[in-house]
Amino acid sequence: MKQYFFNIHISYQEFERVYRGTARSIIATDSNGMRIQIPALRFLPFLDRSGISGRFVLSTDSNNKFLSLQKV
Repeated sequence: MKQYFFNIHISYQEFERVYRGTARSIIATDSNGMRIQIPALRFLPFLDRSGISGRFVLSTDSNNKFLSLQKV
């Protein structure tokens, strides 16, 4: 299992692009400088009135397949 830690801040207005279909993924840089691409819909459980903000950990299997996304 691989884990990627990263901080993110996306306003509610910016995240609305997902609903309009103009954005499908979010690109973040983890704490080691690696760029990671995550399907935007994976962030829906973390969306509130201000958007999405905080520190997250993405867990993948050895083939980089999504396992989980958690706010830490």
